Amino acid sequence: MGRPDLTEVRQKEILDAFEACVAKYGLEGSSLERVAEEAGMKRSILRHYIGNRDDLIEALAKRVVAKYRTHFQEFLENDSETDRVDRLLALFFPTKPLETAESVMVIESLIAASDQHTTVRMLMLEYVDDLVADTALELRAAYPNATKARCWSVAYGLICIWFNQESLAPLQLPGKYLRAARANAKVLVESLEI
Repeated sequence: MGRPDLTEVRQKEILDAFEACVAKYGLEGSSLERVAEEAGMKRSILRHYIGNRDDLIEALAKRVVAKYRTHFQEFLENDSETDRVDRLLALFFPTKPLETAESVMVIESLIAASDQHTTVRMLMLEYVDDLVADTALELRAAYPNATKARCWSVAYGLICIWFNQESLAPLQLPGKYLRAARANAKVLVESLEI
C-alpha cells in the first residue's frame, strides 16, 4: 500500500503559514525560511509542494481572490427578501467588519506587489473587474431605468469606498467612520434614481 498523497494538505498548511507571515511581516518580510518556520517544516518541503517564492505569491493571490469571489457569490445566491441595495450595502459595509486587519494586510500586500508580479496583477485586476461588473448588474436590477454605464460607474464608486474603508481597518476606527462610509455609499447608489 502506497503513501497517501499529502499535496493538498501540505499546500494548505504552507499557504496558511504564508498568509500569517504576510499579515505579520508584509510580503517582503515573509521569507521562505520564515514561512517554513511558521508551517513547522523544512524549506525544501515548501519548495517541493509549492515551488519558489513567486509560485508561493501567485498561489496566495489565487487563494485570496477565490475567497473573496466565493463570499460575493454566496451573497448573489442568497434569495433573501431584503432589498437588493440594502443587501449590497450590508455586504460592503457590515455593522461589524468581516475582515480582520490581518486579512486586509494580506490583500494590500498583494496589490502592492502586483507591479512586480504580472500574474498577481492580472488576478487582482480580473477580480476587481468582475466585482464591479457583478455589483453593476445588481444595481441595474434595482434601478432598471438607470443606464448600464451609470450603474457601472456607481458600482465602481461603491467598490472604491469599500476598499478604502477596508484599508483603514488596521487603525480600528470608531464606528462613526463605517457609518459615514455606508451613508456616502447609499447617497451614491440613490443617485441612480435621478
